[in-house]
Amino acid sequence: MNLREVLDFAELEKLLNYFYITTGLDVALHDAEGAVLISCRSPGSICNAADDSELCRKHLITGGKKAMELGEPYIYSCGCVLVMCSSPIVFDEELIGSISCGPAMLWEADEIAKEEIAKKTACMNLHLTDELLKGIPSCECNNITAAAQLLFIVVNSLTREHSRYLRQRERITEQQGTIANLILEKRITAAELRKIERRSALAYPAEKEKELIAFVQLGKKQQAAALLNDILSVIFSIAEGSMDTIRVKLFELIAFLSRAAVDAGAPLKEINAITKEAFEICEDQTSFERLCFLTTRAMEGFIDTVYRNREQKQTSFHLTKAIEYIQEHYMEDLPLGTVASSVYVSEFYLSHLFRKEMNQTFSDYAAKVRIDKAREFLRDEPSSRIQEIAIKTGFNDPNYFAKIFKKHTGVSPREYQSFFK
Repeated sequence: MNLREVLDFAELEKLLNYFYITTGLDVALHDAEGAVLISCRSPGSICNAADDSELCRKHLITGGKKAMELGEPYIYSCGCVLVMCSSPIVFDEELIGSISCGPAMLWEADEIAKEEIAKKTACMNLHLTDELLKGIPSCECNNITAAAQLLFIVVNSLTREHSRYLRQRERITEQQGTIANLILEKRITAAELRKIERRSALAYPAEKEKELIAFVQLGKKQQAAALLNDILSVIFSIAEGSMDTIRVKLFELIAFLSRAAVDAGAPLKEINAITKEAFEICEDQTSFERLCFLTTRAMEGFIDTVYRNREQKQTSFHLTKAIEYIQEHYMEDLPLGTVASSVYVSEFYLSHLFRKEMNQTFSDYAAKVRIDKAREFLRDEPSSRIQEIAIKTGFNDPNYFAKIFKKHTGVSPREYQSFFK
């Protein structure tokens, strides 16, 4: 990462100049190879006289690396045997530059000091005059350390802010790629597939929304994020470019998720703060990618709040645990009794929860999960045998699998698979 990509040089130069005026210490920005990029020095600075020699650069590089290892400013003796302090500039755990503070003397600028400096700088072709010697500031070690710490805190806070911004941009870009791929899958050119998807996947996914709510209440971030991307891809497909439709649907979704978080025991104050932050979705100037990011951030905020406040209502808890069990064991035999036992409720009560909360029977939901998995296998493994996919998704009878698949999608498994060959 180039320093100019991370730091605003114009603003940094102002900062370094204010630092120089306040402390009287020379200060400079260097890249990872020790080259000076910005400097604020007195006209008679010994560093200017040395013309940033190779020996100076060598010390600057070493100082930056040592400071990186320590994670704080590093005080050392420079090529002129004067005190310098380097503060590392770190971006994503990589040293990309440093800020040098000094040089300074910790002793009197007498003849002995002059002789020592002259001896050490003989190889630098430095003409050491009394005026140059008097221009070197004198200060105590803790003063130069404190000054360097100040620079370290300010400059690296700027790089951390930029790092957070870039990570946010990476997340948005990654999410956009995922959603774009999902949309592309739903817009396969075959006319028959478009009809199928319009009847099924492109209808607003109310069931998926309920599953998403369940994952939010369980605090399952990874599963919720994958399901949210799928729901977003459907919303964008249905909207057909209408930003107003997208905004309304996304805000409705956030409202549902906020209610689910409250039902799971999250405090209203925290939920209101997250929802208020998401109000930007309603603004006309909010970009498409920003809409996606705000929705994802709100969902993650709800999940984090639920996780911190784990007192869930028993109804939501038992239902969400049952959904989680089905999602993990769809390839196995799934009698109602087995699932009910796994979440410590009766078969009757669990059946009642599915009808009341999901508006469908336990068997219908389990079948839907299996069919969704089957569609993934048919799409991703177009050469696999239908019988193999039936077994992988918990259907031991291929004929029954074909019957249920057609009921949910409108076509047979073989026809659906043919669209992807």
